[in-house]
Amino acid sequence: MMPTPKDERPSDREKSEYRLLYVGQDVDWFRRLKGALGLPANRLVYCAGGGSVGHFLKSDIRYDLFCFDLDLLDKTGLEWVRLVRSLPHRRLTPIIIVGEDEVIGRLEYLARQAGANECLTKAGDILAAVEADPAPPWTRF
Repeated sequence: MMPTPKDERPSDREKSEYRLLYVGQDVDWFRRLKGALGLPANRLVYCAGGGSVGHFLKSDIRYDLFCFDLDLLDKTGLEWVRLVRSLPHRRLTPIIIVGEDEVIGRLEYLARQAGANECLTKAGDILAAVEADPAPPWTRF
């Protein structure tokens, strides 16, 4: 059985191979996230949206965290959260919703109601947040 973040000891985190899926069109934010986390390219997967999102979510590929941007062209991040929570093999996978300050302020309640574990604004300094709590964010769930 492949260990999940909750199964691992803190000392194992440096050696683990977490896989994150970011769904959104904000390439600059994705690059900042990638730089802040320092994960290899194959561990932080980018998906701009469209039909491929459903493929990623429904597949058996192991993801330890989903990060959905509320600003998507085809569906909203909330719709993807609902889909993830409806899939038996994804129900326990942590989900973070990201968006602009005013959007998160208005939709945080709905995001949590849909099944998101955390709601973050993109305006915050990702590197500062990672340095303040060096443990990966999904280990808190």
